[in-house]
Amino acid sequence: MFSNRWRFGWDRYTEVDLFTDHNDTNAETLSQAIRAASEEPDADGSVLFGHLQGTVVGLRYYTGVVNSGEMVGLVRQPQNPYDRNAVMVANIYGNQVGHIKKELAAAMAYVMDNKLAKVEGVVHSGTKNKFTMPVMLSFWGKEEKKNTVIEMMARRGYKLNTGGIGQAGTNTLKNAFDNLFEGLMESKDGEKEAAKSVGTPLLPHQKKALSWMCARENKSGLPPFWEKRGELYYNTLTCFSAKEIPERVRGGILADDMGLGKTLTTIALILTNFHNGKPLPVETCVSVTVLNLYFSITVWCEQHLFIIKWLFACYQEGQSSPLKARTKKQMPPKLEGIFISCLLFTLCSDPSIPESAEDLKARATLIICPLSVLSNWLDQFEQHVSANVKLNVYLYYGSDRNRSTKFLSSQDVVITTYNILSSDNGDKSPLHVVNWLRVVLDEGHIIRNPDTLMSKAVLRFKAQRRWILSGTPIQNSVKDLWMLLAFLHLKPFDVREWWNRVIQRPVTQGNKEGLQNLQTLVKCITLRRTKNSEVNGRPLVSLPEKTVCVEKVELSQAEREEYELARNEGRNTIGRYVSEGTVLSNYAHVLAILMRLRQLCCHPDLLAKTSTDLATPAELRERLIEKLRMVLASGSDEECSVCLESVRLPVITHCAHVYCRPCIAQVISTEKETARCPLCRSEIKTSELVEFPQEEMGEENGTNSEKWRTSSKVQALMANLLRLRSEDNRIKCLVVSQFTRFLTILETPLREHGFSYVRLDGTMSLKKRTQVIQEFQSSADSSPVIMLLSLKAGGVGLNLTAASHVFLMDPAWNPATEEQCIDRCHRLELIKCFLPLNIKCFIVKDSVEENMVKIQKKKQDLLEKAFGSTNTDRKASRISDIKALMEL
Repeated sequence: MFSNRWRFGWDRYTEVDLFTDHNDTNAETLSQAIRAASEEPDADGSVLFGHLQGTVVGLRYYTGVVNSGEMVGLVRQPQNPYDRNAVMVANIYGNQVGHIKKELAAAMAYVMDNKLAKVEGVVHSGTKNKFTMPVMLSFWGKEEKKNTVIEMMARRGYKLNTGGIGQAGTNTLKNAFDNLFEGLMESKDGEKEAAKSVGTPLLPHQKKALSWMCARENKSGLPPFWEKRGELYYNTLTCFSAKEIPERVRGGILADDMGLGKTLTTIALILTNFHNGKPLPVETCVSVTVLNLYFSITVWCEQHLFIIKWLFACYQEGQSSPLKARTKKQMPPKLEGIFISCLLFTLCSDPSIPESAEDLKARATLIICPLSVLSNWLDQFEQHVSANVKLNVYLYYGSDRNRSTKFLSSQDVVITTYNILSSDNGDKSPLHVVNWLRVVLDEGHIIRNPDTLMSKAVLRFKAQRRWILSGTPIQNSVKDLWMLLAFLHLKPFDVREWWNRVIQRPVTQGNKEGLQNLQTLVKCITLRRTKNSEVNGRPLVSLPEKTVCVEKVELSQAEREEYELARNEGRNTIGRYVSEGTVLSNYAHVLAILMRLRQLCCHPDLLAKTSTDLATPAELRERLIEKLRMVLASGSDEECSVCLESVRLPVITHCAHVYCRPCIAQVISTEKETARCPLCRSEIKTSELVEFPQEEMGEENGTNSEKWRTSSKVQALMANLLRLRSEDNRIKCLVVSQFTRFLTILETPLREHGFSYVRLDGTMSLKKRTQVIQEFQSSADSSPVIMLLSLKAGGVGLNLTAASHVFLMDPAWNPATEEQCIDRCHRLELIKCFLPLNIKCFIVKDSVEENMVKIQKKKQDLLEKAFGSTNTDRKASRISDIKALMEL
């Protein structure tokens, strides 16, 4: 079968773990070198320059082996004592195969050292020569460097073959993404009843999810694209093979839509599937003596399973004398029946989960979630675990958290946040010392950026089983999936080199085979059902009806005059930026203009004070802080132009551009000469970066009730609330806005009309947030009927099913943000209330808001477009959106 193997060296074969540092210096250096070589340039935006036939030499000196058709990694070795131009060739697990022939390596070294191109290799055809082998090299990089590389290689006598190179059409991307999660809702594992310790009956779709999750944890099947061929395990995508069985993926992605009960299903998994497929042993009200005796005998049987199996075999064959002799000598006759029962119980257990003694020691499940979800997890455990069950749940949060690894290991469940994980990240972090039975990432798409501390931290866990809960596993593009696969230890795609080459680049280029591989990969590890899914022609769940309507608001004459004045000024300014081609260079100012118009649609008192050009450093800092405040308050979910993710730890440069602090700090530190702003190329310095003062985060200027004035939108809202109250004074409503100062303004008319209300925004502590939610969700007559909710605070993890009406006071840039907020109400719990959900959006006629709604509709396919988009596409999209908003 494997006559084309280049070298057999299984007796010396060792795997280099690219994520783990080893004591062996050479292994560590090789691991780091391959990892570094796989990261730049990224697959996104890269084009193929051409192919070149090369030769690998020195095969007899190394243990690495490759198959015909196998991908290989190429790593520069400038410190090689024999050749400073050396290019090492390694197989997929990091084992060195040989070196590129010296003359070709000299030409490649210049290209690789100056990052002009990424060079990749594939061994397409075999030979019986044990000294050398052919390798097909391909050169990838940015379009603007293509001619430079081709000409440079030609001057050194190597002509790249550029014939037949062309991008596959990307029009298949949209359909591919549309179908990516289709066919993932049916599981062949049937339904599974939860353990008796789960107090809430599971719905059919939750029983199916529980059965699927238990099967993922228990079955010992091969990971996707691996198959056994003879004595070896072969990967059909990379053509790599190994004697060792690849690590099975004990976990996956539960990608059910928001509100379908992922939390309850996970709690059921924790209680139902402990070791060997048995329920988690928990204390109940039954006799502790009987319980301890039962588990003591069961554990003894498991520890001596090899003896018991031999005894049982003798017993079955009629050779019962050894059994009788042993039982009479070692245990009283009264316990013989118990012994035989436990023996049979142990032997009849699911044999598909052979676990080592070390594995059996692991007990605790670690759950990591956003801060806003902490209270929900605690509430869900309280609600869904039977009242007579004692479950040890520990909240690893706060400055006084218990850092004892012995204590954490003894718990049934430990819950913490991503921020705690980031701050705790380090060699002494107890979370990375404990051998966890299971690690669960709630809202797991949060780790999609591999450069963040939290993402690096989740890769370091010691865990037997790994789960990701996310209704949106892909946020922007296919590259979001890589960190999820790396966390799940889905080899070999947990190494970015192979992910980029086999999946990400082909998908980005619209390659049909690459798309099929992605769909196969996702299907193997993901279960997803939506609220609109159907099974056998029937809806998966029967949620109450949801109606959405828009109420057009007419501005008063005074409001219209003020709005038109601001719109004309803004249109002139932005029009000048468009004609000059400097829109992105003045992006902070553009956002400020748009935010001013949006605020005028809501209430004139929302307008921030404008500042004139000032000269002193202190005055300049205040001006930059004000601009940063405008960007943060705009609700635009602003992207950092370095990492293309939502801005985190925002800072603003002297040229008024906003970045993530870690991103721009890295740009500054890596610039060899004077650092330049990535957007406008102005000089930037670390000492001049301005961040939002922590003491001002979340502070909002209160409104003076004596000077308070109404607005057209306020009047429209109050008319709706008063009408509902006249129909039924128990109706509960959410009032949602992106502007927290608008929520403050709304408090005055609510008080004047005698409405009981609470408020929830991002400035509130966990304790206060939990208290507010409990008050609003309460069915008591004295409970509040209105919740003032900031859009960002309402996007994740809340359960606000007491509300049957939602009023969206202003449209969001991203429609998905609004949908997430609405899903806080439109959940399974509403079935008990038999209430329809009514959503009303207030939109001002002939305004920037109407144009935003048009753009929203266009952005419904944002994920599909971004699936194959480049940085250039996104910049062009930004400019076209701005022109549409201002009707330019």
